[in-house]
Amino acid sequence: MQLETVIGLAEALDIRDTGTAQHSRTVARYAEMMAHELGLGELRAERIGLAGLLHDLGKIGISDRVLTKPGPLDDAEWAQMRTHPQIGARLLSRPELADLRAWILAHHERPDGSGYPFGLSGDDIPVEAQILAAADAYEAMTANRVYRRALGEHAAREELIAGSGTQFDAEVVDALLAALDREAAAVSPAA
Repeated sequence: MQLETVIGLAEALDIRDTGTAQHSRTVARYAEMMAHELGLGELRAERIGLAGLLHDLGKIGISDRVLTKPGPLDDAEWAQMRTHPQIGARLLSRPELADLRAWILAHHERPDGSGYPFGLSGDDIPVEAQILAAADAYEAMTANRVYRRALGEHAAREELIAGSGTQFDAEVVDALLAALDREAAAVSPAA
């Protein structure tokens, strides 16, 4: 598939999943901000941003019944949902997308080893995947979903901090919070 087609598909999936095409764009923006905050360089930051756009591409293989369910998922539904990183990775089969494929495959892994699909932990998880995980979680917490209302920025920050070192890489959480603070200061500078 052409990259433009895949990006368009990812945005269409956002509309199917959340009712807006903003989720992946926002994840991409946060991911790129964190990459800059961590000093990963412009080219790498752009690649991480692209991975943010495509991180949920695998949800194309998840049934509407599961994807848009207004309540909690049961065990079988969670098992289906947990396949989306692998489906997304398979869709990005072109050799020039190998880096994105690896990051997207690992974006639900956790530093404590309790993530999926492989239960990777610590340094076995690429920093780029850790960036996607934090960006994805923060965006999901601060946006309304069919199954719950947005938590709000303060509560989402508290959740990130509470999960720092277990669910999220601590350095990545610090980078996200610093990037968000920098963005807020740029939007509304002190008088």
